[in-house]
Amino acid sequence: MPKTITVEKTTADRDDRATETRRGSSKKRNKKAARRVLRLARLAHRTRRGLAPLYATAAQAAAGSILATADDGWKTALAGTVTGAATTIAWARWDGRGLVTKRHRRKKLPARADFIAAASAVTTGGSLVTAMAATGGLQLGHSPYPALTVAWGVGHGIYWWRRNRNTAAPAPTLSEQMQLWQDNVACPDGSLPHSKLVDVVTTDYGWTGVIVLHKGNWRKAVSAANDIAGDLDLPEEMLQIEKAVGKSARRAIIAVFNRNPLQDVLDFPGPQILDTKTGQARVGIYYDGEPAHYAFWKPSGPVHSVIYGATDGGKSRFLDMLLGTERHNGIVSWVCDPQGGQSLPRWRESVDWYEDTAQGGLAMLYEVRKIMYERSGRYSLMEWTDHKGRVLRGRDHFVVNDPDPLISVTIDEAHRVLNLPAAPALVLEIIQMARKCGIKIRLVFQGPKANMYGSGPESTDIREQAQSGNTVMFRTASTLTDSIGLPGWDINPSQLPMYWPDKTTTAGLGYIKGPDNRQAMMRAYFDRDPAHWATTGTATTIEPSAAACTGKAYSERLDRLAARLRGETPVLPDDAFTDTTADPARLSPSTDPIAQATAAIANEAPAGTDEKVAGFLQERGRPVGRITIAQETGLTISAVKNSLTRLKNKGAAIAVDRGIWAHPDHVDNAVDSTELAQAA
Repeated sequence: MPKTITVEKTTADRDDRATETRRGSSKKRNKKAARRVLRLARLAHRTRRGLAPLYATAAQAAAGSILATADDGWKTALAGTVTGAATTIAWARWDGRGLVTKRHRRKKLPARADFIAAASAVTTGGSLVTAMAATGGLQLGHSPYPALTVAWGVGHGIYWWRRNRNTAAPAPTLSEQMQLWQDNVACPDGSLPHSKLVDVVTTDYGWTGVIVLHKGNWRKAVSAANDIAGDLDLPEEMLQIEKAVGKSARRAIIAVFNRNPLQDVLDFPGPQILDTKTGQARVGIYYDGEPAHYAFWKPSGPVHSVIYGATDGGKSRFLDMLLGTERHNGIVSWVCDPQGGQSLPRWRESVDWYEDTAQGGLAMLYEVRKIMYERSGRYSLMEWTDHKGRVLRGRDHFVVNDPDPLISVTIDEAHRVLNLPAAPALVLEIIQMARKCGIKIRLVFQGPKANMYGSGPESTDIREQAQSGNTVMFRTASTLTDSIGLPGWDINPSQLPMYWPDKTTTAGLGYIKGPDNRQAMMRAYFDRDPAHWATTGTATTIEPSAAACTGKAYSERLDRLAARLRGETPVLPDDAFTDTTADPARLSPSTDPIAQATAAIANEAPAGTDEKVAGFLQERGRPVGRITIAQETGLTISAVKNSLTRLKNKGAAIAVDRGIWAHPDHVDNAVDSTELAQAA
């Protein structure tokens, strides 16, 4: 059976435990009270500015009551009042002590109203505390002190609250440009809903900013440029949007002009625009003042180029600048101007080879092909030293002036040459292979339509190859061709204005795809005096080994130029459209399109052509057009044209009118109206 233990409880035991419980409760109450005080202190700190008049009123009442308990408390209150008044006066006039700069003093001086309010608060409040301390404190009941204290707090509190409300820092506001953007462009029915405009910077010409799209990429902003101009109530030509290079694809750069900075004509600074170390030339500037670059060559070799532009777009002056740069930087320039030399007349005697007919341009291309194969064969066996000092045989790239100069072939109005038989295939072969041999092709057109590149199947390939290098597009005439000239670019060269608002021309305004890769408007330099650069310096010629492989079309070029300057019409040599230096195996008509084209040209003028044309003119008895001659004799138009030129030089045919020819004995006879209509 378990043992039971009995414990007796005494009164002392109960009292001890009760005392311990009461002590524990007291500690908890103290902690709660401390927390309340801390919360009140935090609240007072947070509201210290807004409730400052209330705190000052309470402190004033407490100070008056406390000082009233001492016999001389009023003296302490009076001393505090005098000290406060002196401090207030010093605060208002402390700049007279010369402790800081004048500029700093102007910023720190209190306003007159603030000084009056502070002086009133200190003197009236101090006087009220002194009176309470001298007469027994606040004295609730019939004493006037409670009402005076409340009136003091309300009166000075009203001024305090109104002052802080008026001088509080205003909420940040959007700039004018950002507000316009938010209200007109980024609104739900705007051009770019929910977009943002950030980083707005004022410039000399207007302002720039960064568009942050809500959805999509920067192309969306570029394609909406005209709509954005409408939303902002701006002329289309006074706004430019381009890709923000190196930033998020959702960002685009916008520039708005007060006056387009490209409106001022930019003078050509001279041939020093070409950096011979990089092969790049500064040919103009963008709207933001950054230079626009054109590549003559890069480490792998020359860079082909194509230039587009409508009449008065700036093509000819741009070519003047490039040819002047080439002449003064050791580059061989060959130029074909099929417009009779009217587009580039300053360079007729200032380049290594100049032709002013489409047939002359075709002959030039044949000579280019010969040089290409001559250099290719020579470079394939050349010894050279690479960057590691190794001597290697066979170089697969071109180095300017090591050992040969760069050859730049410019063909203006290139469609006239490419419409000739054999020309498209010949140009395609050159443009695909000539870069490694140091030959650069520069084609110039009024627009990038496919028919400009010839009617053969090679036309599309030529355009793609040429546009893979430099592409310069001045103002064009059709919106249908904008995307063809610069595929993948969201630009509209056809919408460039012809005149600025002040009625001056915009010639030279356009876009350039080159080393900069910027889809932004630029304006090319304007060569005011191309004759200066054409008549100074020395034209560079091809190397002797290249000259040795060419035919009479090149070697007799100066003789033909002299004859042309005498007013004669020179005739190209018989070997102008042959390639005697090429591999015979490649000239098989069944395998080589160039050989087929060459044979076709040769067949255009079979033996007895001149006699047949002269006999027809004699038999006709009156002036006749070239088309009729070709139809009646069964010859091609080209063969008839060449034959008439030769007969004219012999005095056996006379040009009566444009496209109208006659035998010398029949010049005075009447011309059939049908012939005139066909010739027109």
